[in-house]
Amino acid sequence: MAPPRGWASCARRRPTARVRLYCFPYAGGGLAAYQPWAARLPDSVEVWTVCLPGREHRLDEAARTDLTGLVDELRAALAPQLAGPPAPVAFFGHSLGALLAYELARALRAHGDREPAALVLSGRAAAHHPPRRRMHTLDDDAFVAAVRSLGGAPSAALEHPELRELCLPTLRADITAAETYRHRPGPPLDCAITSWAGDADEGVPPDAVAEWARHTRGPTRHRRFPGGHFFPWSAPGVLAALAEDIGLQGRPPVNACAPAAG
Repeated sequence: MAPPRGWASCARRRPTARVRLYCFPYAGGGLAAYQPWAARLPDSVEVWTVCLPGREHRLDEAARTDLTGLVDELRAALAPQLAGPPAPVAFFGHSLGALLAYELARALRAHGDREPAALVLSGRAAAHHPPRRRMHTLDDDAFVAAVRSLGGAPSAALEHPELRELCLPTLRADITAAETYRHRPGPPLDCAITSWAGDADEGVPPDAVAEWARHTRGPTRHRRFPGGHFFPWSAPGVLAALAEDIGLQGRPPVNACAPAAG
């Protein structure tokens, strides 16, 4: 099978799915981070993974450094696809992906397109908080050291000299987009928002993650999981919580603070 060439691809099509879930990558991330979830989530979820320029099958494209422009491209590419399925659409985004998911939801509404029914925003302080780190201005050695301190897949890739040379420009571009982003005030969304935080994520205070609730008039929930910045790939109960938060077991209750599923 030829590799996908678009902005989003689906590893397992499920025509009778009750929810179509779009997953947005963290800095340096791509399809590989989320494709295993398609096999582990219930059959009622069809998982689509967003692939940004500069990685995997889009390696020949330049990674973007401007988040606003990237969201405009995402909306133009995905709005026709999002309009198609009768099932509700939900977005999950981690770190950079949380900003992309949130801003895409805002852009869709601004253009009269179909909005997601639910957002799950993970590992990033709410949009009105400026970034605590300024990694993108560091020289290469300091930049690599800062990325390694976060752990996760990007850190692992940087351990190999050949991968480092390949991944470093895209990773720096992604982090530039995240760290130069500035929130533009506007009316809150109407969709459900669940925020996820790692209890040992030193750079992203859980209380600041919980403030995503300020950006919707819809139901909200906040969860804290054990682990550092990349807790969604190590903490127990993550996918059970995700299935609940995108509406498979009812809508999240307003202003609830739920423990991580065990």
